[in-house]
Amino acid sequence: MFKEILEEPKVFQYLTEKYIKDGHVETAFPVEFNEVKFVASGSSYNCARLGQKFFENIAKLKTSFEYSSEFNANQQRPINNDVLYFFISQSGETYDTKCALDLVNKKGANTFALVNNDNSYIYNNCKFKMNIEAGVEESIAATKSFTGGVLCLWLLALQIAQNKGFDIKEHLKNIENIEKDTNFIINNTKNIDEGAFLLAGLKSFPIIGYSYNYVIAKEGALKIKETSYIDVNAYPTGEFLHGHTAILNENSVILELFSHTMGEFEHKTLDKIKKDYAPKTVTITDFDDNNNGCGSDNGDCITILFKKFDNEIVTMLSFLIIFQLLALKIAKKLNRNVDKPKGLNKVVGES
Repeated sequence: MFKEILEEPKVFQYLTEKYIKDGHVETAFPVEFNEVKFVASGSSYNCARLGQKFFENIAKLKTSFEYSSEFNANQQRPINNDVLYFFISQSGETYDTKCALDLVNKKGANTFALVNNDNSYIYNNCKFKMNIEAGVEESIAATKSFTGGVLCLWLLALQIAQNKGFDIKEHLKNIENIEKDTNFIINNTKNIDEGAFLLAGLKSFPIIGYSYNYVIAKEGALKIKETSYIDVNAYPTGEFLHGHTAILNENSVILELFSHTMGEFEHKTLDKIKKDYAPKTVTITDFDDNNNGCGSDNGDCITILFKKFDNEIVTMLSFLIIFQLLALKIAKKLNRNVDKPKGLNKVVGES
């Protein structure tokens, strides 16, 4: 797992150099569609949820998402030829995603594959396709194939936006430094070991984040759950106040993530949680204030502080890499075998 985390920066550099030419993005997205439906499972579902935000926020394209298993559960759903059905799978062989693809293909609709294996069922049975090209991934917990997929979706969203006449220059700011910047994150982020030590001693804890960071929190929760068997769940920062705070007690710890771009609403919500419940906190942030990122601190706080970048996708990838490193370190402290987790296999099989 650690080896594949170390390979991520080179994957990012390869993808950006391949698809970004002279300030323009050139990918394989078919331009004739005005609506996209993402279908995926596990980490790929979290990848899809980030893609949905990219497509809607950057490209202003109507987009939805659904678990592959839930898609299969509704065999009578209408399949629309005006919709591009977008299937994400690191292996390209995920069983429930293959079944969903078969359902769409039987009805003759248009399909797109985003996979890390161009010799796979999903890749070969979709009309349109894109290879993540992260190389063979041996770790069970998706690392480079996941972040590579996120970057591919961001690139696709930029191409759609570009084709609609939107200015994408701001999104591409300093993107040529993506390998150097993400290598820096791996080697220079502070206090990951301290955060891992505290979290490894817990049977459960929540993770909270806002907007993009909520989806990143979901992926972080899955990574920790997969590798350490701790009951970790993610919540939107604001939604956590609506009933979910009932799980807090005098021994509570919250893992929170927020970036330097957080707004007043998010800031007030974090302060309210700390004021009313005084939990211990582990904070992942690039926001370096005088209180080490802890805001209005009423409890013990460990801040995993990383370098601030002015590029949105580099910041998101930084969060994801830190979560992968944190999950790895928690698992190692608990003597888990991260490359062969108990009871966990890639969910692949024959159609």
